[in-house]
Amino acid sequence: MIGENDNINLEVHSKKKILLSFYGLFYVLLILIIVVMGYSYLGKLETFSRGELTPITLSADTTAKMTGDLPVVKGTTTAPVDLVKEVVSTPDKVAKGKTLFEANCVSCHGTEGKGDGIAGKTLNPPPRNFTALTGWTNGPTFSSMYKTLQEGIIARGMASYNQLLPEERISLILYIKTFNSGFPSIDQKEITTVDAAYSLSKGFKLPNQIPVKMAEDKVLEETKTLTEKIDNVSNNIINDKNKKGAVIFKKMSFDVKRSVTALFGYDKWNENESAFVKFVSVSPVMKGFNASQSEITPEEWSVVYQYIKNLVINK
Repeated sequence: MIGENDNINLEVHSKKKILLSFYGLFYVLLILIIVVMGYSYLGKLETFSRGELTPITLSADTTAKMTGDLPVVKGTTTAPVDLVKEVVSTPDKVAKGKTLFEANCVSCHGTEGKGDGIAGKTLNPPPRNFTALTGWTNGPTFSSMYKTLQEGIIARGMASYNQLLPEERISLILYIKTFNSGFPSIDQKEITTVDAAYSLSKGFKLPNQIPVKMAEDKVLEETKTLTEKIDNVSNNIINDKNKKGAVIFKKMSFDVKRSVTALFGYDKWNENESAFVKFVSVSPVMKGFNASQSEITPEEWSVVYQYIKNLVINK
């Protein structure tokens, strides 16, 4: 017989099972809710990052601000430069150099010439520190500094300032030399080196200047003309069934147009027959010629050379 205590125990046990089942279901639901919320968050993370952390901003079209083009300027020759006189530092020349430095150099080299300008912070390697005289690419001498201003240093991101007059470049150098009293002096050897390199005592040649649009049109016109010449020569060779030179050339080349294009791209081959043979024989496949030209006799080389030379030059 089941006593009263047994009934009580059964009832308690039954309630425990119900309570445990409830708690188990509750935790399962809680985990499911967390998983769903996490999945939803991850799905919107990219949008959240773009929209909240890095909002999209529209930039104005800077090209729309361009209202004109460069004017046509005919190149001229400046008056001869007396270097012996120009390299003598005076307050006026240093002041002129400072004005040029502030207009052209401060953004990279900084107001004190330490290479700490705003624009220079993004450059690697950094701009030259004019207060230090070591580690220069071309050197801190007058001739080296003039060369840098004339030609630039592409590898270091240094632009050429050949648009400045020789006197202006010299004034700029004289101002830069004020950043450090240890700059080498400008002696006759330095003057001679610069004059020999750039012929300043004979006058400085300023290049022609044409509008960008005109330059683009000129390049396109020259490219079109060259393409037409290549097409004409190629078609003449392909369609010529009688001339021995055309027949030999087609035997030498597996792609006549590519071979003709290579000939137009390097004019040294027409200096003599040996140069032509060498041109065809070096990396022939890249130029549209067959890998081996062993079947071409010396007489045939002479014939095809004269044929191609006359055809290309006449075009």
